[in-house]
Amino acid sequence: MDSSRLVAVSLLLLITTSLAAVISNPAQPCVPDQCELPDCRCAGVDIPGGLTPSKTPQIVLISFDDDLRTQDYEEFYASVFNGRKNPNGCQIGLTFFVSHSYTEYALLEDMNTLYGYEMAVHTIDHNTSSLTTKEEYTGEIMGMKEILRMWGNVPSSSVLGFRAPFLATNEAEIQVLYDNKFLYEASMSTDTMYWPFTLDYKSPLCDAPATCPNNAYPGLWIVPVINLQQKSGYPCDMLDACTDPQSNQDWIDLLTDNFNAHYYGNRAPMGIYAHSSWFYRGQGRDGVLKTFLDNLAAMQDVYVITHAQMLDWVRNPTPLDQIENLDQWKCSASPQPRCDYHSPGCSKWYADSGYQLSTCTTPCPRVYPQYGNLGGN
Repeated sequence: MDSSRLVAVSLLLLITTSLAAVISNPAQPCVPDQCELPDCRCAGVDIPGGLTPSKTPQIVLISFDDDLRTQDYEEFYASVFNGRKNPNGCQIGLTFFVSHSYTEYALLEDMNTLYGYEMAVHTIDHNTSSLTTKEEYTGEIMGMKEILRMWGNVPSSSVLGFRAPFLATNEAEIQVLYDNKFLYEASMSTDTMYWPFTLDYKSPLCDAPATCPNNAYPGLWIVPVINLQQKSGYPCDMLDACTDPQSNQDWIDLLTDNFNAHYYGNRAPMGIYAHSSWFYRGQGRDGVLKTFLDNLAAMQDVYVITHAQMLDWVRNPTPLDQIENLDQWKCSASPQPRCDYHSPGCSKWYADSGYQLSTCTTPCPRVYPQYGNLGGN
């Protein structure tokens, strides 16, 4: 065999071996009889538990990505969300997919403990892509989970979800989530009103920048990013990407129209996803959400809850008239944060990195915590 053919055969063997290693448990079409709640669900638009829409709570998910800053909290989050109640009298829920730089951890601890807002992972450095390796994803995802624990006092057991930067997923990311027992992934967008489903079987969510997983990952839930439908016909996955609204009333109409499509349809959870920067791109954006939430507050079958609480319901579908029996939706006592975020135990500027660390954890680390040095040693 000549050398060129030998090289070609060797490359073919290498590629085949690599693919076999990557696709080790190929995902198959879902078999409903073999995929049952609470730990398995086929992708579909059917309401979990076979409930009718009238017996199904309309769930609204509100989440924000990236860093948590005092400026955003005091100008917008606190006045829009704090103190609002669901029909059961409990504080509404929000989910924050947190990245590290600029996040103020004393504030994060306050929001997590006093209001029960869910803290989830959005990587440390916000620089992953569809080309990121498993090793890099492990560092970014598990590192951020540890940072939330170490500097934000968030119990690791309560950090259950992940959203990929730029909503760009790949097989390596899914594998890391599965290997480390995350409950859900929340990056894959769709125009179809899918209810959440698990990756025991094939996923239908394959639109870029997401990547369809080749393998099966039993028990790992997908929370679809159901696009907002604009009158122009162009969908948007996050508020930041919506281009139709030109006035605050246009924004209210956009949210209301999409809510009605869910509410009068299959009642799949409606998502309102954004970055804090959305508030700054137009006067009165906080008023848009206040008006929308005021309208929802008049409805006794609408609940604004965290991603984790939503999956509690999906895994244990409970009719509206029995919601008071769902333990995970009951009001819980709010523990006190370890410090007032206005007077954190550690507030230090690190000139070499250009970041400030604000945390209740003491003493201050020697250097600013970062990828590869989570403790700042």
